[in-house]
Amino acid sequence: MTTDRNLFFCASLLIFLGVLMSYSLSTYTTVVLYHYGEFHFFIRQLLSAIIGIVIMWGLSRVDPSKWFSRLGFFLLFVPPLLIIGMFFLPESLSSSAGGAKRWIRLGFFSLAPLEFLKVGFTFFLAWSLSRTFVAKEKANVKEELITFVPYSVVFVALAIGVGVLQNDLGQIVLLGAVLAVLLVFSGG
Repeated sequence: MTTDRNLFFCASLLIFLGVLMSYSLSTYTTVVLYHYGEFHFFIRQLLSAIIGIVIMWGLSRVDPSKWFSRLGFFLLFVPPLLIIGMFFLPESLSSSAGGAKRWIRLGFFSLAPLEFLKVGFTFFLAWSLSRTFVAKEKANVKEELITFVPYSVVFVALAIGVGVLQNDLGQIVLLGAVLAVLLVFSGG
């Protein structure tokens, strides 16, 4: 499988430029407000950037038709279970802010299940909409609405779950925008 080297190098360059820009902006904050060394956040962001670039390179070597659909379903169904499970975790693993528990703390890093849910929702919609609308002939309005119902049910279930459990309207709006854009681009 071939990768787009130009895209990979441009994305890597933009990531490193972003790390440099954030270093130039966060030096004062790091030293004065947090009393860390001036390179504290720069080193953390640089390590995260390197890990991200290695993951990006690794994923470019994977056959998407074989693995990404499985990954998409995993990312759609596991994060809601983690979001529900966060309410049963002790405060040392999942702290609450504003009445919502959004982050799971695992030693030296934190994990937000909602971020993985957004990726899983996008994978699910892309997979499902490509199967629904690619070979389909033009239908009347009633058939189009019937086709749209399952996507609405999934979106409403996620919106209620995110709204109630995470207390986060911004993520609901983002999921709705993803649904609308993918529906438009799929021909639905």
